[in-house]
Amino acid sequence: MAVTPSKPEAPAKPARSGLGNAIAAGGKLEGKFHFSGPVIVGAHIRGDVDSDDLILVEATGRIEGRIRAVTLIIHGAVSGDIEASKSLEVCTGGRLEGIAYAPCMRVEERTFVSADLLIAPERTVAHINKAASVPDLSNVAPLSPARAEAPVTETGAPKAAAV
Repeated sequence: MAVTPSKPEAPAKPARSGLGNAIAAGGKLEGKFHFSGPVIVGAHIRGDVDSDDLILVEATGRIEGRIRAVTLIIHGAVSGDIEASKSLEVCTGGRLEGIAYAPCMRVEERTFVSADLLIAPERTVAHINKAASVPDLSNVAPLSPARAEAPVTETGAPKAAAV
């Protein structure tokens, strides 16, 4: 009787936490958020966002606050203190404002970038100190709602205010 050699078993892979996270468009969140694994943001977040992986801000997404990620890809709007330990990308239509650090950065055409950028292998102490001056938005009252439009007459002209 023939004996087949047994196959050596492959070493068990450690379980990966955070296989993916998504925050859908239309939502508004405030606070401090930490994600394990990649995250896709389609909503408006006000506060600190931290991920040990990728943060992808969709065209409908907006983040205001301190952002830490390995890779940050912006299709929407981001403002605050931004640190990407591997790379930062601002895609067509994206908006970046504030203080940003990454060892590698890519900016596509038709974007808006108004930031103190540091593209270097390591973040300098001066850049860290400047980023510390960015206000912490997690304890700030929400933005006031949009101003109500002036009433209009049947012809479409604005009504005159009573004096």
